[in-house]
Amino acid sequence: MKKTILGAAVAALALSLVAPVASARDEGIMKYALNKPSTAWNVYGPGQTNGYVKDKAVAGGGGVRVVVATPDPAAAWRVSGGQAVNGKITKGDVITVAFWAKAEAVEGGPAAATVASVRVQQSSEPWGGIVEGGSVKVDGAEWKIYSVSGRATMDADKGGAGVALHLGSTKQTIVLGPLFVLDFGPKYDESQLK
Repeated sequence: MKKTILGAAVAALALSLVAPVASARDEGIMKYALNKPSTAWNVYGPGQTNGYVKDKAVAGGGGVRVVVATPDPAAAWRVSGGQAVNGKITKGDVITVAFWAKAEAVEGGPAAATVASVRVQQSSEPWGGIVEGGSVKVDGAEWKIYSVSGRATMDADKGGAGVALHLGSTKQTIVLGPLFVLDFGPKYDESQLK
């Protein structure tokens, strides 16, 4: 599955959030889902404010606006948005985290934001990284799907993992929409996702 095909599949999933009946294609990709797509972001950390905003332009009807007023580039993880992963993860599985997002202009600058790191991690101490993604540039005031994929480095029991988006690297306003976590299993060719 090429990245564009993955994006189309995730977009179809997002439409299923508001459509009463999912198509066969939607149901096909849902067999890989480790979570129910959601905008239930838990945002925490110093120097930020957040709140739910309605927006009919994105599947699900809204998202969580996060305003980072006091960034800490050396510890971007201190301001994070997170959601639980409900399914089980097995070491070696190819995992994709995909999320809708958009940026808002800050102090007359461009509508841009940075997610310093996208992680699937243990949901309790020691918070070990299961999939470590790099930084994601959220570019523009229009909703887009962003994704990060990687191979799981450890197991996680059902409910034993979560997704964390590290948001505290720069002064910014980002709106987070629905999150999808997909597990393609151990034999999937992850180069197809690039």
